Amino acid sequence: MKGEFERAAGYVLFRERGGRREYLLVRNRNGRHWGFPKGRIEAGESPEEAARREVAEEVGIHRLRPVPFSRTINYSFIRNGRLVHKEVTYFLAETGEEGILNDRELVEMRWLPYERALATLTYPEQRGVLKEADETLTRGGDASAGKN
Repeated sequence: MKGEFERAAGYVLFRERGGRREYLLVRNRNGRHWGFPKGRIEAGESPEEAARREVAEEVGIHRLRPVPFSRTINYSFIRNGRLVHKEVTYFLAETGEEGILNDRELVEMRWLPYERALATLTYPEQRGVLKEADETLTRGGDASAGKN
């Protein structure tokens, strides 16, 4: 079964509050799953440019302090009876901004500590991304940029 192919990009956003790290999760209006802010890569955009644009559009966060990290996940699903293959690249950044929910695309957003964020994420692929992002930050943000 052939199907469609889509590319998307997003950010795993974190902040430090009261001596602990929190991650931003969003709940998508379509499908109502919990994940990270992300969206389609448009013509002429790099994955990182698309990720920054999507974060600004979905959660109103513009000031990012990127950490060397990127992970690409691949998965497939059925949409309207058609097979869709999706490739999503995630980057990692700290922000001091709270964020503002775009209620056209999202129904909810939450800043959660690591364990709660891990338990809240809907898909195992994204739990893997969060685990690796958290490990990168715990190690001091080194050595894992570009690993897929």
